[in-house]
Amino acid sequence: MEFLTKPFRDQDLLDAINQALDRDRAAREQESGKAEMRKRYESLTPPRKREVMALVVSACSISKRL
Repeated sequence: MEFLTKPFRDQDLLDAINQALDRDRAAREQESGKAEMRKRYESLTPPRKREVMALVVSACSISKRL
């Protein structure tokens, strides 16, 4: 979010709008990716969910050590 003080140039307003649109686009893409991951995870069987989560936890602990 951008606050513009008066007087401002037209270009300042256009730049603020473009930045807001870029941030919104990025947030929507991120949310879409999360929704897709949730959908895939929910399609797994319970034993496979445990296997996947074990791999995720393992990968997270390895990345923290790096």
